[in-house]
Amino acid sequence: MPMSSSGRNPAPNLFRILLINFGVLLCLGVAAEIGLHFVYRDGNPFLAPAKNELRIRDQHYTHGLKPNFDGFDAWGSNNVRIFTNSLGFRDGATRDVPMTTNRRRVVFIGDSFAESLGVPYEQSFIGLFAQALPAIDVLNAGVSSYAPSVYFEKLKYFLDAGLKFDEAIVYIDISDIQDEAILYSYDKNGVLQIGLFQTGADACSPAPRAPLQRPEKRWWENVSYIGEFLGQMRYSAQLARTIELASFEDLSRSRAVYSRDYARPSWTYSDDSSCYGALGIEASIDKAKRQMDRLYELLASRGVALSVGVYPWPQQLLYDKVDSRQARLWREWCAGKCRRFFDHFPDFFEHKTQEPDFVRSLYFWGDFHLNARGNQLLARRLIETFE
Repeated sequence: MPMSSSGRNPAPNLFRILLINFGVLLCLGVAAEIGLHFVYRDGNPFLAPAKNELRIRDQHYTHGLKPNFDGFDAWGSNNVRIFTNSLGFRDGATRDVPMTTNRRRVVFIGDSFAESLGVPYEQSFIGLFAQALPAIDVLNAGVSSYAPSVYFEKLKYFLDAGLKFDEAIVYIDISDIQDEAILYSYDKNGVLQIGLFQTGADACSPAPRAPLQRPEKRWWENVSYIGEFLGQMRYSAQLARTIELASFEDLSRSRAVYSRDYARPSWTYSDDSSCYGALGIEASIDKAKRQMDRLYELLASRGVALSVGVYPWPQQLLYDKVDSRQARLWREWCAGKCRRFFDHFPDFFEHKTQEPDFVRSLYFWGDFHLNARGNQLLARRLIETFE
């Protein structure tokens, strides 16, 4: 008696359906790759730098932040809500800033430490200062990668535009010396230009060596934009996990983020760094001082007081001393020029004696920027000294 149709084995039909679906998906993937390679012949569109609405170019002082921005900015694993005011300065909320005011006004400027990457404004040292002294109109003109050349050009631009303020507080970063050496220069028309780090040596990269090297691309990553993107995402996830689990020893190997020979912060305790371009360390320091001289003269001519602040990177706490060259340099420069000099090195070194894991407690782990606690420590001395 023949078997009824209801008793037939369904496996061959299911296998055929799966095979057809796989073939369709494979054809669609190949078609997508062909289309992507045809349209984006210069490189993988998935790995192109994402457009950052917050950070903009500026013809007067190289770069800044978009005015009245309300959005998010990522720093490592931190995705922080960012506000800027009508001047393009980081603030506690979007707001229109009048060029003149009856209130006492203080303008801060610095680089990524003053911008306070990775922390909300209210947890940044400038935000904490503003909360502690509400009678003062506090403005934060700091932006990542600034240096004395930009401090001068940006404050000059806003002074010429009619912005009135009583005091400028410049937080000079350890990295400003290298930035003046190989990042900033003036063109033939006297306009400040920002360039690329071109030191000719991997050891001189402004970014520290990653604790997990990216593996060689597999064959499918070389032929497929989608495969290359997935490979990069996998590496990024592994890198984040590696940093999270890394020991201090892992992150202090040669040219790593906490190593002694990481060139960017090493000039305060080492004279043999070759990562300061044709100028070298000493001439780069002289250039930074000359630009600060110009800023002092500009502010003095407009009746604006100048103050300066300094703070350590992890390397200074690890390999330098409390009376660091950074602190001595700008303390001596400030004599006869500055209303106040904020030296945060003693507070940070005191914290080091009290907290064995001081790097992790003050800085983002695997990075050299201050976390919320580091910002709080810096704000304490700033507020006490200012008052």
